[in-house]
Amino acid sequence: MYDAEFFADPHPTYGRMRAEAAVHRVQDPKGLTYWLITRFDEGKAALADPRLAKDPRRAWDALRAAGMVSGSPSEATFDLHSTDPPDHTRLRDAVTKAFTPGRVEALRPRVQAIADDLVSGFGSAVDLIGDYAYPLSLTVIAELLGIPIADREQFRVWTTAAMTPPYIESAGLSREEGGRLLRQYVTDFVDAKEEADDLVSALLNTSLSRTEVITLTQQLLFAGHEPTMNLIGNGMATLLRHPAQLSLLRANLSLLPRAIDELIRFDGPTARASPRYATTDIEIAGSVIPAGSVVVVGIASANRDPLRFASPDVLDISRQVTHLAFGHGIHRCLGVPLARLEAEIGIGTLLSLSLELADELEWHPFPVFRGLKALRVSATPRR
Repeated sequence: MYDAEFFADPHPTYGRMRAEAAVHRVQDPKGLTYWLITRFDEGKAALADPRLAKDPRRAWDALRAAGMVSGSPSEATFDLHSTDPPDHTRLRDAVTKAFTPGRVEALRPRVQAIADDLVSGFGSAVDLIGDYAYPLSLTVIAELLGIPIADREQFRVWTTAAMTPPYIESAGLSREEGGRLLRQYVTDFVDAKEEADDLVSALLNTSLSRTEVITLTQQLLFAGHEPTMNLIGNGMATLLRHPAQLSLLRANLSLLPRAIDELIRFDGPTARASPRYATTDIEIAGSVIPAGSVVVVGIASANRDPLRFASPDVLDISRQVTHLAFGHGIHRCLGVPLARLEAEIGIGTLLSLSLELADELEWHPFPVFRGLKALRVSATPRR
């Protein structure tokens, strides 16, 4: 589950595991043992199960031994992915208003303008990740937060390094250094922030502490661009490898919202949910998961569960699906309206071009986030 063949296409492996059992005990290359849920119904239930906490301090020693966290719990900072109620409720309430459907819809003209500007700069050879999906998604969330990203390429180096698993040795920036530089960038920004009409200014005017504002800003900046970038990138790669479905979408653009959900189900940007921690012994599909265990929902596997979806390995943009890519329960992604808007505009704008894959697809070796290092295509206007 951790080699190049798996990351190129994890679905055959997930399919075999899913057929064998709903829950598997797995060990990663750094020795972290966790329970992986592979089926839809069990995964959905686990995502909303209050017995599965999000606070990593419940398994701190095991996570630290595997390089997932460092230092002592007293030195750590916690965000929406690593807190439980009431802290999670308090933090989520502080940012939810910025992502209501109405406020997000008001961003449509600006998002479309960014997409049109990027497409206008295309030559005949384009990297749809570096030249399009990345600057589109980063610009949108940065403007919403009020953060000026002066050097987009340097920022991409930091974020890529920060999400690289600890068992991957890279010749570039380390995971620790990438996370440190990203944190310092956001800290410096918040320290120098002046009053403005943006989300960070709004957060600074709440009861949140300065540390909480910095942590939330860093999380929103990352979560607001990385998954959306991969949603657009994975979605376009999938359509280009399924030309009949691409033709169907071009012939009937009203299918676009439904197509977005099917593309997310088929090969979405999040392969696994962030970890949960058993607060007591829990039985799932006949397997007893001991208290203190790390539990991970395999979203990519659950979204191809044949017990839930007919012909799950077939792309069908006309089907109406409910998937787990945005999570479920109190930790469901609060940025769903924005992600959908950017995906519809991002992919919809590209449908006016004739695109052909120009290179083999190379995927990041990340078990949690699924995304391409690049998506090189030849591009010409459609006649």
